[in-house]
Amino acid sequence: MSELVYLRLIADDMLPPEIVDAYEYARPVAEGLVEALSLDLGDAVSMLRDCDVAQYGGLEKLRAAGRANLLKDPFEYDTVELDDGTVLHLVAGDSHYVGSQVLILDEVMRTTHGHPPPEGVLVAVPGRHHFAFHPIMDHHAGTAVKALASFGLESYENDANEGNGPISPHLYWWRDGTLTSLTAFDNGDGTLTIELPGELEPIIGPPA
Repeated sequence: MSELVYLRLIADDMLPPEIVDAYEYARPVAEGLVEALSLDLGDAVSMLRDCDVAQYGGLEKLRAAGRANLLKDPFEYDTVELDDGTVLHLVAGDSHYVGSQVLILDEVMRTTHGHPPPEGVLVAVPGRHHFAFHPIMDHHAGTAVKALASFGLESYENDANEGNGPISPHLYWWRDGTLTSLTAFDNGDGTLTIELPGELEPIIGPPA
């Protein structure tokens, strides 16, 4: 059983009010994002309910197993350099759990880029098959904020239109394992507004 369980990052609207009581173990990790546990049988994937978690060994055991399996899940890594030298790091793959790798972003970075910087990492996770990030290290972070916000929104809309596992249109700030949304999304007109917290704006500068 343990080898079939994965930590999974999902949109919070995947747990609508009529079923949310069956998933009380699920953990909100940021605006619009929830960490849950998924059972992968190869030809079918389902989220574990509270009763399943209790039956199969408890949350602590299953969460540890889910994390270990996520660490072994394959993905592809690439980089894109923008005109001003800003580098965006791209993670993608066929697995349903590529986007969920954001839950272990520090481990992903250690295998692709290096240790996360003290200032943290900008990350967009539009869908289950891909995400992008930029370590906050210098003035390029200002460009990365706008580029990742645009990438995240456009990719999220594409994933939603194609039914390809959309997760979030938001841009997030990852720091010491905590995710903070840096954007406000208007469901009415589909626009995204960048809203940097006070402690981050001196590092990146105000959004243009």
